[in-house]
Amino acid sequence: MGVHARRRLLAVLLAAVITAAIWLALFRGDDGDESKARPARGVSESVAALVRGLSQAEQVSQVLLLGFEGTDQRSPILRTVAAEELGGVLLGPQNWTDAEQGSTLAGAIRAAGLSGRRTAPLIVASQEGGEYRSFPDLPPAETQLEIGDAGSIPGAESWAAEAGRALRAAGIDLNLFPVADVATLDSPIADRAFSDDPAVAAPLTAAAVRGCRAARIACAAVHFPGLGGASQDTNQGPATVSLEAAALEARDLQSFEAAFGERVPAVGLSLSFYAAYDPVTPAALSEAVATGLLRDQYGYDGLAVTDDLGAGAIKAGYSVPGAAVAAIQAGADLIQIASPDDQAGVREALLEAVRSGAISEERLAEAAGRVLELKRARELFRLP
Repeated sequence: MGVHARRRLLAVLLAAVITAAIWLALFRGDDGDESKARPARGVSESVAALVRGLSQAEQVSQVLLLGFEGTDQRSPILRTVAAEELGGVLLGPQNWTDAEQGSTLAGAIRAAGLSGRRTAPLIVASQEGGEYRSFPDLPPAETQLEIGDAGSIPGAESWAAEAGRALRAAGIDLNLFPVADVATLDSPIADRAFSDDPAVAAPLTAAAVRGCRAARIACAAVHFPGLGGASQDTNQGPATVSLEAAALEARDLQSFEAAFGERVPAVGLSLSFYAAYDPVTPAALSEAVATGLLRDQYGYDGLAVTDDLGAGAIKAGYSVPGAAVAAIQAGADLIQIASPDDQAGVREALLEAVRSGAISEERLAEAAGRVLELKRARELFRLP
């Protein structure tokens, strides 16, 4: 081959290499980071595109689930949701006098959230059963323990469906229910659980999730990875679950596996300390639990909601803003803060953590994306 022929061949090969490199860069994204081109686990491309169109401040608002005071349209929460695209609003007993008033308030919150905005907040409740109802005039009248004692799978499904239909009619999108914990009668959560036997609790938890789905309401299995063995109620102060990992997997985690098998759309993260995973950090603030156990070991890609960060278990060792930052860092998606007294400074702390790099932009976008995925399922979008 002559010199000129070799030069022409070399030029052709060089052009081919350059062309391939250009196409690869376009395929992977301008910065060459393939991970940024793919939506986060559990987030669709359409929702990921919506997240990319939000500012960091708007993404921070999406990861907040806030309680409020008031029972009518004079409540400050309506101004808040009209001004910001909150992830969710927690409707509690302090906001409820009866079903007519409660549904009117929920409708006003939804309307305010859609007033000139792209998405309304999820309206969230914690309606368990019996005396553990936020709304006493709505079902279910029976506690989980009563349903567990009956031991009927169809009965549990009907019980959950009845509650779900009533909540959906009142305007609720997500119920922090069922309690998937396995608890003995001397446990801090005792009759809030179906049973002290995982062979009973797991199928009843799955049935409750199916009942919610039949009622077309989202639900969250709580309190991952299991609060039945806690030393005390986390509302009152720090609590520890001392069981080894094998014992937790054989007992407490069976019900969560059953819920995941039924594609439960959300899971509630416990505030207890777990000696098996991270003895010095509450579960909702622990990457070992919120990411390592929940996402990596169990493969769950739905929404992870913290228990109330205003609880005694958190305040004993953290400020609420500091706990909110730690929870997002760990892998939680939606930060629950029930009392307005505990909410000051949380939004600012989260935004500053993103700006400083303490929370990565990718982690915030992932959390906001999972919140928006549930909103998409609940038809709470107002897209262009």
